This record gives sequence, structure tokens and C-alpha cells, in this order.
Amino acid sequence: MRIKILLVLLFFKTMTLFAQDKLVLFFNFNQDIINEKSQHDFCKWLEHSKGKEILKIQGYCDSIDSNSYNKELSFRRANNVLALLEFNKVHLSEKLELYGLGEDFKQLKNQSDNRKVLIYYQDKLSIKKKPDNGNLAFENTQGKEVPVNETKNNVSLIEKVNTAKVGDLIKLENLNFHFNSEKIITESEPILSDLLQVLKMNPQLKIYIYGHICCNNNPNDVKLSYRRSKFVFDYLIRNGIATSRLGHRGFGSTRPIYALPEKNEAERIANRRVEILVVKK
Repeated sequence: MRIKILLVLLFFKTMTLFAQDKLVLFFNFNQDIINEKSQHDFCKWLEHSKGKEILKIQGYCDSIDSNSYNKELSFRRANNVLALLEFNKVHLSEKLELYGLGEDFKQLKNQSDNRKVLIYYQDKLSIKKKPDNGNLAFENTQGKEVPVNETKNNVSLIEKVNTAKVGDLIKLENLNFHFNSEKIITESEPILSDLLQVLKMNPQLKIYIYGHICCNNNPNDVKLSYRRSKFVFDYLIRNGIATSRLGHRGFGSTRPIYALPEKNEAERIANRRVEILVVKK
């Protein structure tokens, strides 16, 4: 029995090695966001990503500039691709490997072919133990529904922006602030990162950032909502988004989703929010 189980495990490990596939994404010179063609390729790959598991991400650079700079740039490229995968709810291996190799590899003759990230992935396989005899069996989970918070709120920001029209308002889900403060809670930091990623991937996109609060019947008290919208605005500016693409404003409690005074905490949470208005695409 032990030999049989060992042979099955060896077969599984060998099959896993052969099942690996890879996606190549390319970058423009000195950029850490995938180029327009690779954005298209990634979106096509994403349509068929259900049931896939990311094993390894490797970032590369051309040989221009110093070795230390290229090493740092390749790490940024790999990390941004990782953020893009996380943003789109792609399954990551618990033993995910991430590398920035810089220029330290066999460079191709065409420099643009060296500015890339390689994503290694495989179809997820689960090992189940049969209750009758204890033998191991394999079950391919590809094509099955993955139970990851299947709610309307789970639609990615990039999907909302892609389907939005000029003039549409998009709520930044789960962007929460400390009480009576413009500082976001730690758990909400990825939301800002997602918004930054969307703006970098859509260079023509222009937005206004609208802040709202709850529980305040004074229509003239917009200070807190203004500070919250400006916090998001300042974050984007610090991370390279041009001011010409952004605007911000605080509305206080003048545009509630639920009428004041709110009846419960759920209504208060819905009213205190940050939205973006799509101004140009």
C-alpha cells in the first residue's frame, strides 16, 4: 500500500511539472506597467484563468542603465504583475515564487523582448482520499465554480471602469476610514492600489473623486468629506498620476444614498463612501 501511494504521489509531482504553462507580458522602456498590447493579452488570458494557479513570477529588464537599477525595476515589474493578479482574484500558490532578475540572464538581440515578466501557472489539481479504501484519487477542479465571495461587490474595479460610460459614478467598495479622520484603515490600502493600477492601465482615463459622510444634517459641513477625497487625490499624485487627470470634492451628507437620519449601521456605512466620476475615457 505504501509503495502504491508513493508511486501515485510521484506521478502527481511529475504531472504537475509537465502541466506548467507560462504567460509573457511586456513593458515599454523604463516602465513598470505592462504595455498596451500585453494589457490586451492579459485580459484575454484572464477570461480563461478560472481553475489556474500561479506558481512563479519573474521580472526582467534590458541591459540599458545600471545593474542595480535594472534589478530594482524588474522587481517592480514583477510586483505590479502580482498586484494585477491579486486584483483580478487569480489563485496564487501558497508557495508562490517571485523574482526580479534585472539584466542577469541571456539577453535577446531585440531589447524590447527583454522587458518582460514571465508568469508560470498550472491547472489546479486536488487530491482526495476515498472514504472506502483510503486510496488517493485526483480531481481536476478546472471549470468548477470557485467560491470566492461571489457577490456583486466582488466585481473588480477594472471591470467597472471598462464598462462605465462618461458620467457614471463608481463606488470604491470597502474603502474605509478611521473615525472622524481622513486616514484609511490598513485593510483598505489595497483599494487605493487597485485604483492606481486602473489609472496607470488606462492613460486616457480622467476622474473626479467625491467624498461623502453620514450622520450629519448640516449641509454646510463638508470638511471631513473634502479631506477624505483629497487623501485619495494626494495618494494618486504621489504615485505618478498627473493632476490634469484628477479632481476632488467633498459633499458632506448632501448626497446620501439613504435619507438622514439613517435607520441603522448598514445605512450609515452606505452613506459614508468615496466615489469616482468618470470624466473622460
